[in-house]
Amino acid sequence: MSNENTTSSRPTSVFVVAALVLIEALATLAYAISYMPNLDTNGTVNLGGQLFMLALCLLLAVWQGSVAINFFKGKAFTRAPIIVWQLFQLILSVSFLSSNIPMVTAVAVLAIVIAGTTVVMLFAPKTTAFLGDRPNR
Repeated sequence: MSNENTTSSRPTSVFVVAALVLIEALATLAYAISYMPNLDTNGTVNLGGQLFMLALCLLLAVWQGSVAINFFKGKAFTRAPIIVWQLFQLILSVSFLSSNIPMVTAVAVLAIVIAGTTVVMLFAPKTTAFLGDRPNR
């Protein structure tokens, strides 16, 4: 089910979730771009594996951007990919909390906060009503 309403009828939670997922997409794209100069045949993984990782990161960034846009449009099917991404982000971020590098720990905490906020806002009553799961009250 989908809800192609005007912008004014979108609840704030829809704007927040779409913005957070778009920020995650841009962060994934930034990581992919920063990964490009590190492509080297002398790495732990061979060049083929490194190119695969780069392609995967680029595809994930495009996919997240598409999910954010379709969520903003009111497509209910976007909820599942958003939840899956937040769970992956949460699992990976928790593993980085034990890092000795303060910036890595700070980014991990930020990622956990973003994932938690996204999940909570995704299941807010106004969001689910906007997606067509509940009648508007």
